[in-house]
Amino acid sequence: MNTTDDPARTAAVQAGEELLRLLRLHVDQIASGNDDDEVAEDTDRDLWDAVAAYGHAVDDLYDDDDDDDEPDELTFTVRTRYDYTVVDEKAFLAGGQGIAGAVDALLKRAGGKPVPALEVASLETGSGLITVHLNAELLTAENFAEAEEPTDLLLIDPDESLQFVLDEPVFGSRAEAESAARRSED
Repeated sequence: MNTTDDPARTAAVQAGEELLRLLRLHVDQIASGNDDDEVAEDTDRDLWDAVAAYGHAVDDLYDDDDDDDEPDELTFTVRTRYDYTVVDEKAFLAGGQGIAGAVDALLKRAGGKPVPALEVASLETGSGLITVHLNAELLTAENFAEAEEPTDLLLIDPDESLQFVLDEPVFGSRAEAESAARRSED
């Protein structure tokens, strides 16, 4: 079969050729000792992105046509906000970790699951995002009845200050996860 007859095959071949080009460039940079500058870092990042792109292209090539009849997955978002009050300031400050330590303790208590975990047999937990803000007032259900735009209560209040953003992404492949990890190290 000629690759021009099958767009998925053409895409897989092109992605593979780009992967080979970047791999050769990466190997040449290592061999020449020029693997510790910004150009080499860009090549390394591009290489991992190319690994993911090639994997997706090959997946698309060998994807079963019967899957096209299946509907897209149903997804939904559950936003959770918990307000915490420091009841023992002396003990809180004695820990020496402040808010970061308190958030770290919450994450450890969750045991690697999303905070809080929604455990339902028919659901697969996806990516998560946790934001931590300092605020002067706790959120209550009545606040939603009084708000002009109830969705505003889920966003950052002008009187709050953002302290941390913790991202818990879920990746489709190991290559995607490694590529994201490399980008976050920069």
